[in-house]
Amino acid sequence: MELRHYETFYLLHPDLTDEERASISEQLQEIISKKNGKTVKIDPWPLQKLAYMVKKQTQGYYVVMEYGMPSESVSEITRKLQLNEGVMKFITIKLNDKFDPEALAKARNESAPPAETVEEALDPDQSVEKREKE
Repeated sequence: MELRHYETFYLLHPDLTDEERASISEQLQEIISKKNGKTVKIDPWPLQKLAYMVKKQTQGYYVVMEYGMPSESVSEITRKLQLNEGVMKFITIKLNDKFDPEALAKARNESAPPAETVEEALDPDQSVEKREKE
């Protein structure tokens, strides 16, 4: 069974507690691990103002989840998100036909050199070359 690389982006209801939001992510992680998949990252965002109303709400919590699992098993993730009333909207995208978690980790480590401070990371005047010289 070959794993494929997926990303699921879902929007949670603004009235959910921290525990309820964490529970949804844990349930999805359980499905992935039961189907012999592997979670790469889960990136919960803080409360965001939405560009347009979704299910009569103007705010929501976005969560980005990146994982690898067999293509036949993605329907279980979709089913779980559709049945959960706390999930207002979601989309799952196949990023790649092959899933290699070691290569992903290596690519992430090489892609962005760490900044010393937040100010340096946000400063557009400081180039990558300048940081490498220091």
